[in-house]
Amino acid sequence: MMRSNSKRQALLAAVEGGGTSFVVTIALVKSMETQDLTTIPHTSFEILHRATIITTTPEETLKNTCSFFSKHRPANGFDSVGICTFGPLGVNPSDQITFGRILQGSPKKDWRNVDILSPILQACSSIDGKKRPTYKIDTDVNAPALAEFEYVTKTLKKPITSLAYITVGTGVGVGLVVNSQPVHGMMHPEAGHVPVVPLNGDDFAYSWGDRSPFRGRNTVEGIASSVALTERLAIVSQLTESSAFQNREGLKDLSDDHPIWDHAANALANLCVTLALVTSVENIVFGGGIMNRGVLYDMIRERTRELLNGYLDVPQITTRKGLEDYIRPSIWKKEGPGLVGALVLAQLALQEKQEQELATEQLSAAKDAPSVAQDSPLYDTLQQQTNYKYTTWTQLALCSGAFMLGLLFGGVSRRNK
Repeated sequence: MMRSNSKRQALLAAVEGGGTSFVVTIALVKSMETQDLTTIPHTSFEILHRATIITTTPEETLKNTCSFFSKHRPANGFDSVGICTFGPLGVNPSDQITFGRILQGSPKKDWRNVDILSPILQACSSIDGKKRPTYKIDTDVNAPALAEFEYVTKTLKKPITSLAYITVGTGVGVGLVVNSQPVHGMMHPEAGHVPVVPLNGDDFAYSWGDRSPFRGRNTVEGIASSVALTERLAIVSQLTESSAFQNREGLKDLSDDHPIWDHAANALANLCVTLALVTSVENIVFGGGIMNRGVLYDMIRERTRELLNGYLDVPQITTRKGLEDYIRPSIWKKEGPGLVGALVLAQLALQEKQEQELATEQLSAAKDAPSVAQDSPLYDTLQQQTNYKYTTWTQLALCSGAFMLGLLFGGVSRRNK
């Protein structure tokens, strides 16, 4: 994972906003020399304070979230803030109307158009309000995808450029890193709603599909989410709405060989196939409550291989070890990949700010200095910039000269005719 370049240990604030709860955290970024058993494994984060806030109304939830940070913030505020939350979320900073807000398409009616970002930034600013922390905000799946990507590339030193993170819980969400950057585009990925090929004879339809693509019928979320699995279980078992089985907690009591898991594995394997074929993603990581059912991993892997039908002749698919590495659980199952993802967002924001400040200082120093030593890296950089400018102006001059000569001789030629 990345480390802060600051000599002082940076103080981060992080929020993982979920439909069930908001996890709020304050952490230090520790240097390699000071890391110990108190840091989150495979990171440089030491948790100082943490709380879980039950998600109720937007007003109450955000009030409690902000109170937590206001209670613990230092006088100068936090150095950086990372926020990841359920979507659909406005993640385009150039769109001032939707940025940092839950979008109108959210199935959570009370949360539509709610500003998540502004109140949290205010609570994390300096007490006098003059200093606002740097920040990043993204979805609760893009952030874990970015954290897992950082782990694979920075800690494991594997040269990948893409990774997908899939969470399977109340809904199904997908975060994507492609070309080493989280994917946003028009909005952000919503691949939990892609259609799938259901198992033979399956005509199940779940009740949350009214505002979903395909009305939720034969989609990943419409089959593999805890809501869909619970509703299917009620139908299969011929249970009433008031049955205890309607409580999604009852899923954990099912045996590993219950037929309901075949439907979940098939839907999630369809999703893996779609991601592999469309994005050629190099690693697929799972999280979420449903994926605590360990037997699902091998079921998903084998079904993925079957559905691909030998088309992708690569070791990630054709070998057992390749599949185990390709489709795997999050390494932060205990700590929570969403929490780590929010901290990584904060750390990335801080690192980008530090890099910008360093570049500004170097530029200022170069302008103020009477000369630069020829054996310094800064001299080489400035020399490259000078050479580039010289070459560019030379090329422009030559092109302009050629153009003028063409006009001159062209005119002479026409007059001679």
